[in-house]
Amino acid sequence: MIIRKFNEKDKQKVLSLINKTLREIFKTEPKNIELDKGLFTKGGVFYVVEEKGRIIGTAGLEKHKKGIARLRRMYIEKNFRGAGLAKKLYTKIQKFAKKEGYKKIILSTAPQMRAAIKFYQKLGFKKYRVYKQTNQIFFYKDI
Repeated sequence: MIIRKFNEKDKQKVLSLINKTLREIFKTEPKNIELDKGLFTKGGVFYVVEEKGRIIGTAGLEKHKKGIARLRRMYIEKNFRGAGLAKKLYTKIQKFAKKEGYKKIILSTAPQMRAAIKFYQKLGFKKYRVYKQTNQIFFYKDI
């Protein structure tokens, strides 16, 4: 199993993983899922976890504003959850963020993503806003 930077050949496998995960959680077909352009610009990064040619995990970071990065598209395939893979992936993301000079990481997730919320809180993220209209909970962590 390796964690490496995304390359264009990974796109369909990544989108398949994201769509499959969202279907499992929300029990509906996701609409128009794309990879955020900010993951591929200066100050951003997108990692994949590859196991025997399969993409089993993803996580990205994009610049939000000076000193603040946004964690994006963090997903782990269901059969690989609970084995410490998400923590390894997040550690790599945080290391990149520090190297880029970010002081804070923010993220948003949906209330239905209970395991993700528990994971983020275990990492030290704190809830700072809830938008019921858009079904989002916002978290931050000083790094």
